[in-house]
Amino acid sequence: MKIGIIGAGAAGLAALKHSLDEGHDCELFEQTGYIGGVWKYVDKVGLDEFGLPIHTSMYEDLRTNLPKELMMFEDFPYKKEITYSYLSQQEVLEYIEAYAKFFGLSTHIKLYHHLELVSPIPGGRWSIQVRNLKTNKVEMKEFDSIMICVGDYSNPIVPELPGENEFGGSMIHCHDYRNTNPYKNKRVLIVGAGPSGIDIAAKVLAVAKMVILCRRTPSGIGLKIADGIIIKPEIDEIFEKSVKFIDGTEEEIDDIILCTGYRFSFPFLTPECDVEVEDYYVKYLYKHTINVEHPTMAFLGMPKNIPLFPFFCLQARFYLAFLRGNITATKEEMRQDVEKYMEACIESGQSPHMKLEKGFTQYFEDLATLADITPMKPVIPKIFDYLLKEAFGDFNIRYEILNDEDYEHNIMLTNDNNVNTKQE
Repeated sequence: MKIGIIGAGAAGLAALKHSLDEGHDCELFEQTGYIGGVWKYVDKVGLDEFGLPIHTSMYEDLRTNLPKELMMFEDFPYKKEITYSYLSQQEVLEYIEAYAKFFGLSTHIKLYHHLELVSPIPGGRWSIQVRNLKTNKVEMKEFDSIMICVGDYSNPIVPELPGENEFGGSMIHCHDYRNTNPYKNKRVLIVGAGPSGIDIAAKVLAVAKMVILCRRTPSGIGLKIADGIIIKPEIDEIFEKSVKFIDGTEEEIDDIILCTGYRFSFPFLTPECDVEVEDYYVKYLYKHTINVEHPTMAFLGMPKNIPLFPFFCLQARFYLAFLRGNITATKEEMRQDVEKYMEACIESGQSPHMKLEKGFTQYFEDLATLADITPMKPVIPKIFDYLLKEAFGDFNIRYEILNDEDYEHNIMLTNDNNVNTKQE
């Protein structure tokens, strides 16, 4: 089978590796000149040398908020000398590059190839129009299946804020934040208290005169806010040199950073692909993967709050099993499954992009059972569950996977003394 893969981030590379393992003829198209997706740091913001939006949102000194044990491809461990769990951006990027090199993926990757159009053609196949950005040559290609792995950290959500046009300072989305240099001795307002907002607020606090974090509701996963950051509710109105909040207080502000999230964007898909994005959620994907109307199209990496790299591998294997015929669900059965999921979201009051209907552990098991494939190692969701409930944001913990079922977490204390706790 001839498979086209879009995006050379971690999900795209996992899709490519597992597709090649099954003997498929694969081409992966990447708009930039590098692999790694969001894990690649570039100084430039705005548009690249080809006039296309800069994809990466990576900023200086970022460290992962997931331990490396949850950011590890199947059958490809990190180097043994990396004994700690929370890594720098560069360490993750080097790991991704090593993965691609070890499995010989580069010969199947077309860098500087910009997808312009993807459309269905008879027989469940796909036609794509792709431009070589170096030569400006446009090619038309056909594939039996398409796997879309472009992520969601390149299309920022920029809310309209009352009075924003009156503001005299700088206002950027964190997609364009790179380092703390512009904020030395400034009074900075961070809008949004998700992982990026809290992390950037802590970094800016080290150089700024004052940092205010504006949030609608407390974080749902126990994110820790650095001491010294002032917490405020939603914005009521923005003035030239100050911001008024809904509690009636007003603060002088020099600069604003919007950490207000991202939305999925697939500008290369024609309307005939029947892909609809609503409320940061790609609708009608069976098991958050398969395009119900056109099952030879898959999307990898759509669910939120999951152990990243192990999930990409599982999801790729799930979809490849579908292409082999292991999953016999009809279009109508797939559509009913999606509608049942949506109803569960409505009943629980949760956004579809945040909820997995039976919890992530059950979801991972369902994928493996439906496709009759090797399941994710049980130790992965165990670590993830502990992290979400007990230790999110505690970067002093080191995890060690003992076997497929068990792990140990090691709490770093002073004087290199450690406390080990085994989890089963």
